[in-house]
Amino acid sequence: MTEEQGSGGVQEAQQLTVATDSYVLIDYTLRVKDTGELVDTTVEEEAKKAGVYDAARVYEPRLVVPGRGTLLRAIEDELIGMAEESSKSFEIPPEKAFGPRDASKIKTIPLRKLKDVDTPITVGSRIVIDGKEGIIRTIGSGRVQVDFNPYLAGKTLVCDVTVKKIITDELERVKAIIHSRIPEVEIEKFEIKLEKPTLTIKIPEEALTLPALPIAKRVMAREFKEAVNGLEKVVYVEEYA
Repeated sequence: MTEEQGSGGVQEAQQLTVATDSYVLIDYTLRVKDTGELVDTTVEEEAKKAGVYDAARVYEPRLVVPGRGTLLRAIEDELIGMAEESSKSFEIPPEKAFGPRDASKIKTIPLRKLKDVDTPITVGSRIVIDGKEGIIRTIGSGRVQVDFNPYLAGKTLVCDVTVKKIITDELERVKAIIHSRIPEVEIEKFEIKLEKPTLTIKIPEEALTLPALPIAKRVMAREFKEAVNGLEKVVYVEEYA
């Protein structure tokens, strides 16, 4: 074995893979197995192909920390052991997705009791009764069968996932957390200084008026301390002209 071959073997053996509590950027597409219906995706092309593209949404890799409940546990579990740029496809049974269907949540209701419902009474339409959303399954003999199970209950899902990046640098983790919580503002506009045990973040003017900013700051402070070893204090700087 040559020296070059030996070095390559070491590098291959040390290839970085996803572990519990890794900070990972992933692309994923989630579909219903039986129908192919798109449930969720981070890939713009997939949304367009399915006819559910939302121009107000940013389609990009999502930050996930396996074990934190960012996504379905079944998806996070499948990420463990994956390397950067690797992909896989797998099924998620109902019991690991949105649960089995519950027959007790299917109700038969007299049609006359729905006279005040604004939604059209047709098979497949969604209606809200007493604060609960259901789907009309059948109509007949003056009665309506309404299914109050969650829409995806009892359905097997298929997930296609690609690990785009495993983030090990602590400053990059901070930036990824900020972007995930405040995606409306470009991350380059935040001034970030990490001098342990303190992290200082100057919030740009564009973010100061966001309604969710106060909550986002509290959540991010906790996430920063989990992502950066030895971090004790998070300082937010806001300037108002």
